[in-house]
Amino acid sequence: MNPMILIPWQIDFMPVLADMVTESDDPGKLTVLFPHNRPRRHLKALLAAHPAMPRPSFMPEMTSIADFVSGLHRRLSPTPPIRANQLDLVEMLHRIVADLSGRKGSLLSRLPELDREAFLPWGVLLARLMDDLLRQDLEPQDLEYMEGEVSAYAAALLEQLRAIHHEYLARLDARGWTTPGLSARFVLDRLDDVAASLNDRTVLAAGFYALSGTEDRLFNHLWEHGILTPVLHSDPALAEGGRPHWATAEHTAWLSRWGVRPEIPGRLDTAPRSPDIRFCEGYDRHSQLAGLNEDMREVREHGTLDRTAIVLPDEGALLPVLHMLPEVDPDLEPNISMGYPLARTSLARLIETLLTLQENRAPDGRYYWKDMVALIRHPYLRLLGPDDKPLRTLFHLWEAIIRRGEKFIDPMNWEPAWDENGLADVDETVAGPLLKEILNRCLTAFESVATLADLGGALAGLAGMLHAQGERLWHTYLMDAECLFRLTNSVIPQLKGAETSFEPFGRSTLHAFLRRMLGQERVSFEPDPLTGLQVLGVLETRLLHFDRLFILDAEEERLPGTNPFDPLLPDPLRKLLGLPDARERDNVSGYNFYRLLMGAKEAVIYYQNGVQPGLLDQKSVRSRFVEQLLWERELSAKRLLTAKDKAIRTVTFPASSLPSGLPAIPVTEAVRLALEERLADKGLSPSSLDLYMNCPKRFFYQYLSGIRPIDSVDEEGDRSEFGSLVHNVLKEFLLPHVGTGEELSGLDPAPLLAAFSESFRAGPLYARLPLDTRMALMEAGCYRLEQFVGKQKPATLLGLEQALESSLTLDGRSIPFKGRIDRVERREKGVVILDYKTGGAPMPKAGFWQDMELLDRMEGFAGGDIDPDLAADLADSVRSIQLPAYLHLYAEAEGESPVNAGLIHLAENGDERLLFPGKWTEEEVDEAVDDIAPLLIQTLIRHMLTASRFAPRPGDRCKWCDFTKPCGQIPPKDK
Repeated sequence: MNPMILIPWQIDFMPVLADMVTESDDPGKLTVLFPHNRPRRHLKALLAAHPAMPRPSFMPEMTSIADFVSGLHRRLSPTPPIRANQLDLVEMLHRIVADLSGRKGSLLSRLPELDREAFLPWGVLLARLMDDLLRQDLEPQDLEYMEGEVSAYAAALLEQLRAIHHEYLARLDARGWTTPGLSARFVLDRLDDVAASLNDRTVLAAGFYALSGTEDRLFNHLWEHGILTPVLHSDPALAEGGRPHWATAEHTAWLSRWGVRPEIPGRLDTAPRSPDIRFCEGYDRHSQLAGLNEDMREVREHGTLDRTAIVLPDEGALLPVLHMLPEVDPDLEPNISMGYPLARTSLARLIETLLTLQENRAPDGRYYWKDMVALIRHPYLRLLGPDDKPLRTLFHLWEAIIRRGEKFIDPMNWEPAWDENGLADVDETVAGPLLKEILNRCLTAFESVATLADLGGALAGLAGMLHAQGERLWHTYLMDAECLFRLTNSVIPQLKGAETSFEPFGRSTLHAFLRRMLGQERVSFEPDPLTGLQVLGVLETRLLHFDRLFILDAEEERLPGTNPFDPLLPDPLRKLLGLPDARERDNVSGYNFYRLLMGAKEAVIYYQNGVQPGLLDQKSVRSRFVEQLLWERELSAKRLLTAKDKAIRTVTFPASSLPSGLPAIPVTEAVRLALEERLADKGLSPSSLDLYMNCPKRFFYQYLSGIRPIDSVDEEGDRSEFGSLVHNVLKEFLLPHVGTGEELSGLDPAPLLAAFSESFRAGPLYARLPLDTRMALMEAGCYRLEQFVGKQKPATLLGLEQALESSLTLDGRSIPFKGRIDRVERREKGVVILDYKTGGAPMPKAGFWQDMELLDRMEGFAGGDIDPDLAADLADSVRSIQLPAYLHLYAEAEGESPVNAGLIHLAENGDERLLFPGKWTEEEVDEAVDDIAPLLIQTLIRHMLTASRFAPRPGDRCKWCDFTKPCGQIPPKDK
C-alpha cells in the first residue's frame, strides 16, 4: 500500500503537488484526481513553468472525480452508457409512482394522482434522492408512518421508497441510461476490473475531504492495490499525533476507517502560522461593501492586489462587488471563479418575460400591455442591431403609444410612423426587419409551442437571434455571453433530447419544466489569468492559497449556511437512510473556511450583525466560525474585545435626524422665476388655484417643474374620459334649448340616452373596459341621465361650456384669469352657475362664509400680517375654491354678479347642491360674491407669490395624484 501524504494546511498545496508530479519517474503515467475541475488549471500552469518538469514530456492526466468515474464507466461498459436527461428521469418516476399507486392499502392509493406539472417538484426531489443513495452506496429502506413528519404525499413516497428505487434502477437499465450515482455503482461492482485498467498508472487523490460512500470504497480498493495515493491538505496534528482542529473531523474519520496515519514530506515546514485576522461589522451588505472598498483602497496605496481573493459565501453578492471594484482602481480587472445561478441573470429575466407574455395573453391572441412594455424595455433587445442602436428610439416611442392605448394589444399589427420627427434619423430598412424578427422570435415562436422540442426550438431561435444581431455585445458583456452559452449548450439540448420531447404537454407544464431547469442551471466562470485579484465562492477556494483574504457575508445563514428545506426528506430524516446530514455539511463548510484562513497572511472578515430585515425574517447573526475566532482572540488576550480594539471595526455613516413627513419644495430664485413666467404668460384658472390651495407641492410639479406624468393604461377606465363623454352628450342635448326658456324637466330624455349609448360604444374607453364594467356603466349612465332630466329646475339657459376670461390685479401685477363654466342659467332671483360632476366633489363648509375670524385673518394677511397656518386653514374650510372662483370670474367678465353657484351630481341621479342656502338675504349673497370670494382668491395668490416653500398636504387626493412617486407619498390605495 502507498503511504497517505499530508500537506500542512498552512502551506500552499498546489506547488507541493506540482513538486510531487515532477519527482515521479513518468509524469505522463500519473492521474491526478481533484474534488472538482478548477484546480486542474492551476496545476497545469505550475507544471508548465516548473523548472524540474522534463521537456518534452506528457502532462499527467488531471481530472475531477466525477469525470474519472464516468470515464471508467464508459471504458468498462460493454455498451456505451447514455447520460439520462433530467426531464426523462422525472417522467420515468412519474410513471413509476403512478404504477405503484395501484397497490391496495398504501398511502399512494388513497391520494389523488398528480399530473405532470404537480408532480414535477416531487420528481426532481425524488431523482436527487435516488442519486444520493447510489453515490453513498446505500440500499434504501421503506420509511413508514411518516405522516406527522412530512406532507401526506411525501409520506406516501417514503413508504414505498424501496420499491421506487428498485423499479427506478430496473427501468434505467432497460433503457441503457445512467446517472452520476449509477455510474459510481457500476464502478463499485467492478473494482477488480478498475484496478486492472489502472495497473500501469499511479493515481493521486489530491485534496479530498468528506468522501461519499462510493468514493471511499473506490479509493480504499485502489489504495490497497498500491495504485492510489491520497494527498490531504489538513492540520499537521493528524500526522504528528497531536489534537487536530475540529474542522478536520472528516479527515479524522477517514483515517480511522482505513487504519492509517498520514505522512508529511520531510522538506515541508510544519511550524504553525497565525494569520492576521481583522473583523468588520456592518448593518447591511452596503456597509460591508463600504468597508471592503476602504480596505482595498488602503491595500492599493501600500502594495498590490496580487494573490488576493474576495470570497463570497453568498453568490448574490457577486454583482454588487463587481460594481464596487472599479471605484477602487479603474484598471483593476478581477478574475471571477465561481458558479452563478442562471435564474438570476438578465437572460433568465428575458425568458421569464416571454413566458409571462404567453400566460397573460388574451383568448383572442392579444398581449397584455405591461408584459409588452417589459419586453421592449429589456436591455438585450434595445441594444441589438447596428452601433447606432436604432431600436432604442423605436421602442421608446412605441412604449409611449402602448401606455396611451388599450389593455390588450396586437403588436404584430403595429407599424411605426417612420416619417415622424422621433424616427427621422432611424433607418427604416434596418430597424423594420429587425423589429419583425424580434417579434417573431419573442412572440410568434412561443405561441404555438406544444412539446419540449418546440420549446427548445423557440429558445434556440431566440438565442440565434441574440447572437447574430448582437454579436458585438457578447465581446463586451462577457458574463452575459457565458449565460447565453449555458442556455445554448445545456438547457436547449436537454429540452430537445428528452425522450418525451415530442410528446404534447400543456403550456403550464412546459413552462414549469423550463423554469425548473433554469433554476437548477449555474453559469460557470473560470479565472483567466490565474493571478491578480480573484473573486470566488467558498467552494471554489478548495485547494487554493491566497496571501490576503476579504471574506464577505460571514453570517450564520451563509457560513456554515442552511440547506433549503427538503419537503420530501427533511434533514432529521436523512440519518434514517444513512445519508449525510447537516453535521457533515457543517464540517465541510468549517474545513473550507479554516483551511483557507490557515494559509493566508492576513484576512478581513465582514459580517452583518443584529439586523432583522423583516418581521418574519431571521435576525442576522455572525457566523459561529467568527464567534470562535473572536473567542480565541479574547482567550489569548484574557479579556473581552471592545470597539476600541483594532481587531474589530464597525462601519458607520454620518447620520442626521430623521425627517418627519414629506419634504417641501423650497422656493428658490429659479422656482420663483418660473412662477412669475407662468402667471404672466398663462395666468390662473379656478382649477389651478384650487390645486394650489389643496396641495402647493402638487401645483409645483404640475405647472412649474416641467415633469410629465407617465402615461399608463387605465385598466379600470379613466374617470376623466367618462366624465368628458357625459359632458359632451349633455352639451349637445341642451344646446338647442339655450335662450328658449323652455321647461327642461319636461324634455324627452330618449335622444339624450341614445346619444350617450352611441358615444359610449364608439369611444376607445368602451373597448378597454371588461364586459361587466362596460355593462354597468351603460345601465347606470342611462338611468342617471334620465333622472337628471326630470330634476331640472325652472330656468332659462344662458350658456353651456362658456369660456370666460378676466384678469386679477394684485400689488400692481395683472394676472390673466380664465375658466370654462359648464352651465349658466337665469332663475327667478338671478344668474346661477352650475358645474357637472360625475364623481365626488367637495364644497366649502357652510360656516366658511360667516367665519369672521378667518375673514379677519385674510384681511390681515393682505395688510402684511405673517400667518403661516392661513393657507392650511383655508384649505380645510373652503375645501374647493372652484365655485367661489366661478362666481368672481363671471362677475368680472360679464359685469353681473351671480346669485348662486352649485354642483349637479350626475353620479347621484342629477341632484343639485347650491353654494348659498335659500334662506340667505340678498345682502348676504352680495357680500359673499362681491367681497369674500375676491378676498379669498387674492389671499391665495398672495400666499403663492410670497411662499418660501411649496408644502405637501397628504390626503385622499393622493389616490389620484400623478406625482406620488417624486413627492414620496404612498397613496392610500397602495399601502
